[in-house]
Amino acid sequence: MAASLFPSDQTSVANLCQLIDLSPDATVTKTLCDSPAARLVLFAMDAGQRLTDHSASKPALVQVLDGEIEFEINGQSHSLGPAGWVAMPAGETHAVLAVEASRFLLTLLKGAE
Repeated sequence: MAASLFPSDQTSVANLCQLIDLSPDATVTKTLCDSPAARLVLFAMDAGQRLTDHSASKPALVQVLDGEIEFEINGQSHSLGPAGWVAMPAGETHAVLAVEASRFLLTLLKGAE
């Protein structure tokens, strides 16, 4: 598991978009915090990059920071831009396509049932 950028026992202040760079033809991830309660991971996806169908074992929240993504949940596609948000229960099948270069924050709720 990658080391957390910010320890969960300290106060941290940052601009999320400045913490992760977009890379040509790539998807980049950076773990911000991994605590018993939640795991926060930043994603940067170049236009055309895709995360194929998958699911998470915990409830998940996705917040788009910039760009535009197509977020598919159980076969339904949703176009999300800055400030777009998705909340999913554990086990929900989903996929992501970066329509344009995009960054988003994934929060996995570990303590949730």
